[in-house]
Amino acid sequence: MTTQVFKAKDVRSAIGLVSEEFGDDAIILSTKRNNGFVEIEASNNNDVLASFPKKEKKDKNFSKIFFKNLNKKTYEFPRTNISKNNSPFSKKSGSEKNFFNQEHFDKLNKQIEDLKNDISGMILTNESSLCDGLSYSTPIELRKARFSSKLINQMRHTFQGKNVEEGKISFFRELSKKLASSDFSRVLNSKNIFIVGNSGSGKSTLVAKLATYISDVKKIKEINFINVSNSTTNHSELLRGYSRVLGFSMIDFKSFNFNDVIENNEKEKVNIFEFSGDISFGLQKINEIRKNYENFDFCTILALQSGSNTEMINGIWSKVSDIKPMIAITKLDECWTGAEELSAIALNKGRIGIVTGTKVIIDSILPTDENSLTKYMKENFQGV
Repeated sequence: MTTQVFKAKDVRSAIGLVSEEFGDDAIILSTKRNNGFVEIEASNNNDVLASFPKKEKKDKNFSKIFFKNLNKKTYEFPRTNISKNNSPFSKKSGSEKNFFNQEHFDKLNKQIEDLKNDISGMILTNESSLCDGLSYSTPIELRKARFSSKLINQMRHTFQGKNVEEGKISFFRELSKKLASSDFSRVLNSKNIFIVGNSGSGKSTLVAKLATYISDVKKIKEINFINVSNSTTNHSELLRGYSRVLGFSMIDFKSFNFNDVIENNEKEKVNIFEFSGDISFGLQKINEIRKNYENFDFCTILALQSGSNTEMINGIWSKVSDIKPMIAITKLDECWTGAEELSAIALNKGRIGIVTGTKVIIDSILPTDENSLTKYMKENFQGV
């Protein structure tokens, strides 16, 4: 029965020497590093062992530990002997009452729901923890990139059975399909385009960019800017400046003849409306136009500033969801569009049709598709 010092290059090797020498009865007294080696002082002396009483061993069965920690407030049903004639589901007569009453079932249902919520974010691993060979690692990488856990859970089929890199690319590709608008051609074919969005989202600049893009693609020169605002001038100075520089007409909204446009439907003329102010005002005016001119055909684009947070996106989309506008991500050269924003747009079933910056007007409209969005995600989130 001795006390001995064991030296090794690392802790694991030193503990192995202790186990080999003393077996399971050994107790470690101290551990330190000395000249690059690990020194462990251990003993199997009965007197020493007696001074370090062992703790009572607990059952380490996973299921027992899990349910003990997860469900500490377990409801205990009344204990009773259940026979064929004493079944909790059998009919009782007279004053006899079934001990499984509605209160019991309500508590049981609540416990089941709590259990489902508690294990919803659980991630299983192998004995060496997380590794690239497990698809379970992919959701962790996506969460690190700040994609929504709800979205990851909805799209888990995209990465199951794949390693991390393949799973992430598959997730990006499928998310791009959800986000990319398949209706950009409607912008080119529409004679009336409504631009809405919050103040400061770049609506005026987007109007100018769309006008130059449509003019170049369709070889149309007659494009009108119509500013819709609640100001007395009814004109945006920034939009007026763009109209002068680009050579497009500026029309007063109050004098705009909707009926004439409906009846004539001039093919070589495009009207782009900017709804100034906040989005609520723009939606109010759009609803008035829809009510008063039912046959007036238009498409709507929502200017969404890059860098908008999830709460803002959810709030905006709750207002515009009935008209289902195409989303234009603006000011992309000023602020990064992250995984949180893309998650919020996808969960709201929004569609991105345009991405654009601020500094350049000519050739700055980029129609989005599955490939361009996938490329953006790979470049910005692949290495996260």
